[in-house]
Amino acid sequence: MTDKNIPVYFISPAGCDDNPGTSAFPFRTPQRAQAEARRNAPAEVVFLSGSYRTSLSFDESDSGCTYRAEENVILTGGVSIAPSALVSPDAEILGRFSPEAAGHIRAADLASLGITREDLDEIYPIGSYSNAARYDNGKNGVNIEVFSGGRRMTNARYPNEGYLKIAQVLDQGEVNEYPPQNYWRENQKKRNPRGGTYLIDPDVNERAKTWKNPAPWVFGYFFWDWADASTPVDLYTPNRAIYPRYVASFGCRPGGLYYFYNILEELDSPGEFFIDRENLMLYVYPYSEDDTIEMSISSMPLICVSGTENLTVDGFTLTCVRSTAAAVNGNGCVLRNLTVRNAADHGITVTGNRNTVQNCDISHTGRGGVYLTGGDRTTLTPGENRVENCFIHNFSEVYQTYQPGVQLNGVGNVCAHNEICFSPHMAIGYHGNDHLIEYNNIHDVVLHSSDAGAIYAGFDWCAHGTVIRYNLLRDIGAGEFTPDGIYWDDGHSGQTAYGNILINVKKFSFLIGGGRDNTVQNNLILGNTRNPIHYDDRNRDGFVNGGWAAQATNSPDAPHWVKLRAIPYTNEYWKARFPQLADLKTDIRTDPDDPDFPINPAGSLIEGNIIIAPSIGFIADSVYRYSRVENNRIFETAEEAGLNTDTLTFSALPQDFPEIPVKDIGPIPSES
Repeated sequence: MTDKNIPVYFISPAGCDDNPGTSAFPFRTPQRAQAEARRNAPAEVVFLSGSYRTSLSFDESDSGCTYRAEENVILTGGVSIAPSALVSPDAEILGRFSPEAAGHIRAADLASLGITREDLDEIYPIGSYSNAARYDNGKNGVNIEVFSGGRRMTNARYPNEGYLKIAQVLDQGEVNEYPPQNYWRENQKKRNPRGGTYLIDPDVNERAKTWKNPAPWVFGYFFWDWADASTPVDLYTPNRAIYPRYVASFGCRPGGLYYFYNILEELDSPGEFFIDRENLMLYVYPYSEDDTIEMSISSMPLICVSGTENLTVDGFTLTCVRSTAAAVNGNGCVLRNLTVRNAADHGITVTGNRNTVQNCDISHTGRGGVYLTGGDRTTLTPGENRVENCFIHNFSEVYQTYQPGVQLNGVGNVCAHNEICFSPHMAIGYHGNDHLIEYNNIHDVVLHSSDAGAIYAGFDWCAHGTVIRYNLLRDIGAGEFTPDGIYWDDGHSGQTAYGNILINVKKFSFLIGGGRDNTVQNNLILGNTRNPIHYDDRNRDGFVNGGWAAQATNSPDAPHWVKLRAIPYTNEYWKARFPQLADLKTDIRTDPDDPDFPINPAGSLIEGNIIIAPSIGFIADSVYRYSRVENNRIFETAEEAGLNTDTLTFSALPQDFPEIPVKDIGPIPSES
């Protein structure tokens, strides 16, 4: 609601900047309205219905202002190409397409639309584990994207769906890790490492022989299903060889998944495109002949906030941008009622304190949904940033791993009452301390990985204070992929999870990877899951027995000890907040059986969980030795437990089991 005591300025695509900026006589450009709002701050700027090809940039001069959209206000970073502007390709190009596809291919002369080679830029690698930056001729960036009828298109690829499998690996190249847990640390800083040599199947090789003047790339999971990357390749079809120009960090294995892309001849399926950068031509196979084609030209966020205090942005649709849709670096800012879609990078990023992302619908991003960073880890001062009541779905469409729907970084930030779904990898990730993750409805995520979790954090002995409560995790994983629900990886410690409901988590509902001071209490676990709770002792096993995690702990220069020394866990703030950490023994010559030696899974509590499964799962002997595992209730069936699986409520609560507020999980309906 508008404050009657502050000035209000209106903008319309049909307005004029010589107007007074009233609702009857609005300005035309946001810049004109912003100049008036800054002069009379705090003020409100109202966008009237329409599409605006512009970005909004805010600084300290905009503090206290509100920018609000009426219905159907779109901010876009794209150029639109009407169906009437698309023509049939010339005969020479048309002959390179399959006969079945040729009649559907349309072309656009980009120069005639004012698009330059500089706008098109180059092709950048995709995938969270790209190594392009290690090469003199390679760099990371954000690709221009193409949309048909508002749907993301794919750079012409083979096969059209799914993946091929590497036939054989002749040369791993100069990798960082191979075989698994065998680290080549001297290679990690090497410039221009050798890329290796892989063989492709004979039938794929025959197909590759039909590609004229190819400049192919491959995208894939070359070794691990949690490490996606891409690289240009050189083809040598006489021997079925491909030579990746950028090395895969963890090597490659026979059967590693991949596909080819950026190949004109493979433009043969609805939803594919190819850009001829040399001749400034776009070729598309639209989803529908009536589709408008859009290209995300702008590389600036559509909303860019820098140094602003208490700014409110309300009600816009942000779309078709070759960047993050909204990037905030400020304090006390509110982004609410936004619809964000078709951003090549993230949906929304927020850095600062006391910022809120609220009631937003975020989808079809190239990377993740909402990233919040705030708070001070040295003093453990909370950031108090929040993402709440949002619907975050169909994200991580280009970069397939470690691009969560919500990421919390720093200290004391909140993810609450969101629905997060439909992603190849994780729903929520976090780093730091004292975060709160509550009342989220998470389903149909981690659809393309087996070593990953819907809620994930890892590798920090001092990550204490985060609470995960009253979340519903359902149907995690798909097909052959068997991931985990709540995953505390590689020694992650000091976590608390209670009152959560986990249903049909394909592998482990809880995976606790050897950490300490973790509490798993009064959770409900049911459905198809391999282990309801899996708590191993990988750090201890690695240190004492030379197990697979040994290289993380076996010397003062091993990663766990290096990270521990970088965390100020012995200062006055940390001692007051987490006194147990001050007693950690950090000399690796310490008696390995000492409970205060960080390798040991000490101080944890696994208690009061209701598990409808044959057993509690796997809990290492040393967990029983150093921690408490007690009063967990195991039932064969839901009926035996008295659980109504439709309402997820009990006919009679088991003794000492607190009621889970099921009706409060997920987004809260708007009062409007």
